[in-house]
Amino acid sequence: MTSRPGRLGVGVVGAGRVGTVLASALRSVGHAVVGASGGSEDTLERIDALLPGVPVLDVEAVVERSELLLLTVPDDVLADLVTGLAALGAFQPGQLVVHTAGRYGTGVLAPARAAGAIPLAIHPAMTFTGTSLDLSRIVGAPFAVTAAAPVLPIAQALVVEIGGEPVILGEDVRGLYHAALAHGANHLVTLTAQAIRLLAAAGVEDGGQLLTPLLQAALDGALRGGEASLTGPVVRGDVGTVREHLAALAEADGGRRGLLDIAPTYVALARATVQRALINGRIGEARAGELLDALTAPAGDARTAPASGVAVASSAVDGVADGTADDGTDAAVTSDDGAVDAALASDEGAAEDGAGPLVVHTVAELRALRPRETRAVVMTMGALHAGHLALVREARRRAHEVVVTIFVNPLQFSSAADLETYPRTLDTDVALLRAEGVDVVFAPSVEEMYPGAQPQVRIVAGRMGEVLEGEHRPGHFDGMLTVVHKLLNLTAGDVAFFGQKDAQQLALVRRMVADLNMGIDVVAVPTVRDPDGLALSSRNVHLSPTDRTAALVLSRTVLAGARAAEQGRPPAEVLEAARAELATAAPGDVRTDYLELVDPVTMSPYPDVGGAGDALLVIAAQVGTTRLIDNAVVSWADPGHR
Repeated sequence: MTSRPGRLGVGVVGAGRVGTVLASALRSVGHAVVGASGGSEDTLERIDALLPGVPVLDVEAVVERSELLLLTVPDDVLADLVTGLAALGAFQPGQLVVHTAGRYGTGVLAPARAAGAIPLAIHPAMTFTGTSLDLSRIVGAPFAVTAAAPVLPIAQALVVEIGGEPVILGEDVRGLYHAALAHGANHLVTLTAQAIRLLAAAGVEDGGQLLTPLLQAALDGALRGGEASLTGPVVRGDVGTVREHLAALAEADGGRRGLLDIAPTYVALARATVQRALINGRIGEARAGELLDALTAPAGDARTAPASGVAVASSAVDGVADGTADDGTDAAVTSDDGAVDAALASDEGAAEDGAGPLVVHTVAELRALRPRETRAVVMTMGALHAGHLALVREARRRAHEVVVTIFVNPLQFSSAADLETYPRTLDTDVALLRAEGVDVVFAPSVEEMYPGAQPQVRIVAGRMGEVLEGEHRPGHFDGMLTVVHKLLNLTAGDVAFFGQKDAQQLALVRRMVADLNMGIDVVAVPTVRDPDGLALSSRNVHLSPTDRTAALVLSRTVLAGARAAEQGRPPAEVLEAARAELATAAPGDVRTDYLELVDPVTMSPYPDVGGAGDALLVIAAQVGTTRLIDNAVVSWADPGHR
């Protein structure tokens, strides 16, 4: 709290780019920042730079200290955060509770209001770098403000105080407001990035420089004059030029990597432009019909087929002309062969950073995408971490096209509870894959992969799948091989990448590919570890801080065995060294399922004498409520020591 008259004690929950900048701005006009929450290295560095001296506290402590509480967390987290804090009794009567999410008004803060707090929704319509540069950019920036009438002046005053311009919005239009911003700003980035990629395909090295004066003039004209500033072949009624563009885009789709998304985007926007030009009297009905006919894909051509929900035929012109289909939706028809377009319409990967991977959800959509030169496949169950991304980067390095599959396979779970609680983070996963330059994400439903219930015909792992992990997870490898076989067939890849961490899975996949003559290369990528040595796993999120510390014994154990081999000790002593390290774990902290030295190809026990080639030291253990695995390749410099 602060004792200065008229000044508030400000707390920040979610001290990311927005929260730290707004708190710094409030601090600069005399308010006291009493605490901030955050645990990542980036967040702590940002707090140190923009809010020096402000204590980093847990969320409840920040709320308790604050007269003005800034909730600057992602939109999808906000509702649960507010509900949770209310359940803890954290909010205080008279406390100002402000969120900065664009899509919400104050309704999401209802639990805080019920506790006597004053809810305010204040969304800055600008992008943030999370640096001091933003402090000057706030001045004059518009802020969407939503609040109940009696407290609306408080929200307006806070915005004015830091130099912003309040724009009052009703609770019922926040969704429309946020959609407008996302469509205008985020999709503008996607569109610009597509134009730059096309110019690169045409041999222009710096497409951004070439486009800058043209796009700046177009944006300035649109902001000042709206559709009246529109120019180009559509408003000229130049059907021939539009057809030539479509032909060029179709050729680019077939011959160059990474352009598959552009033709459908061009078609959808060109149709919208035709409709608006007709409504505004820029072109007549006859010419609009010719343009829409030109923009309708020939039968069987998925490359320029329209996205679902966009008017496509000249028959739509009548609806546009009399005002019944102003936005093109009432008169919409959809191409019969719209597989790629349906994928584009449901692409969760489209976001601020420009064109992302093509996200497809059905077998038909996937098969409509013809492989371009060498296709690499990375199979995952989502909840991606740096280990998965290492597979993607290696795939990107070795192949012309990368397909990532995201499917939580029920055949691999013996417990319905484990299947239900397995993390599903598709939006986040697609964003990560976009940054890695992935071309296609195949994210099918269970019904799509196993229509009509579970498959009757499955791949059976055999004896290799009954030992080690197979002994403790009966049927797991049968389910894994069944889905891997199916995904390899569906994706039509040339090479597939698997992590060394799941060593038994890797060995079984290689065996299946060899036994069934599948004709695909299987590449192993080394295990990725956190700085403390813990092998990355989607299950690590379930570890408490205490459990995580205890889990480090797994990596120390396999490393101890590997070092013993490097020192020339025979297999029996390698295993003895590993067991000695494992014994350092506190009793009860780690419950070991197995610790074995095995042949990396057959998963059978490695012989004490006469072994050929490297061995694999494998471990599985229960730490707290989480089961973890790890392994290390064991090599002997002198084969005679085996």
